[in-house]
Amino acid sequence: MRRPAFLAAWLAILPSAFGWNATGHRIIAAIAYDRLTPKARARVDELLRQHPDYVTILARNAPADPDARAREAFLAAAVWPDTIKGDRRFWDDTRRDSRATDLIPGFPDMKRHTNWHYYDTPYAPDGSKPRRQDPPHALSELPRLIREIGKTPQPLGSYDLPWLEHITGDVHQPLHCVSRFLQSQPKGDAGGNNVFISQRRNLHALWDEAAGNDAGDAYVTKYAAEAASAHPSGGRVEKNPRKWIQEGFALAKSDVYTFGLETGSREHPLELPAGYAENARRVAQAQIALAGYRLAAVLNDKLK
Repeated sequence: MRRPAFLAAWLAILPSAFGWNATGHRIIAAIAYDRLTPKARARVDELLRQHPDYVTILARNAPADPDARAREAFLAAAVWPDTIKGDRRFWDDTRRDSRATDLIPGFPDMKRHTNWHYYDTPYAPDGSKPRRQDPPHALSELPRLIREIGKTPQPLGSYDLPWLEHITGDVHQPLHCVSRFLQSQPKGDAGGNNVFISQRRNLHALWDEAAGNDAGDAYVTKYAAEAASAHPSGGRVEKNPRKWIQEGFALAKSDVYTFGLETGSREHPLELPAGYAENARRVAQAQIALAGYRLAAVLNDKLK
């Protein structure tokens, strides 16, 4: 399948505050789609065909072959909640000065819901006073989406599915499960976005890109196969989002913040320990495989 032209252009302006980049989300979706039961796959295909952006975004430049087209729509849907962050039809409901845009038929609202993508579990390793994130957030919205996906009437079900795909992926990126609070950074580091490893790059971006930056089908399919081979699903698949986030928080403490209490700055970025980026790639591969298995398990369970 060809890499959609809009996706290539969008990747070029992708900001570092996102969860996995488009590559990571598409790989997770590919792993999940290949593990859907025939009934669940038929249900998700139908839901996405009824999405208001099916023609213009989800299936844009997708192959004519029906099966390949449906798969591409599922992979594109996993990226859609990030895509709308730069879409003028939608507005940023987290900003007080933002103005609501006109409602488009098929959408329940036109909010970007940027606070749905993460849950900032507070982490204060030097004893500073942490702050808890107010809802809505990933921990409030993902369980709701899972509960509702099998029984939500149209068109809400078509709107909910990309969000369920996307947030499931997001919370398997450890920095979407934490905000570190320090005496030197009392407002928190926003999941590593305020930790600088170069003048133009922060810690969050390093983890977002840990699976690579090629969103083309050949790379995505190859990575998905390698991740599944290296990290087989095993037995019971955990389907509780709260536990997913707890795992991500544990990884943040054990594998992300391994450089002490440094934060760096644009002028004086911190130097990461030797082997840090390689370990991030190993952790990312395992987390991406888990996210794919868990997304498939949830959809198979709810779309029987």
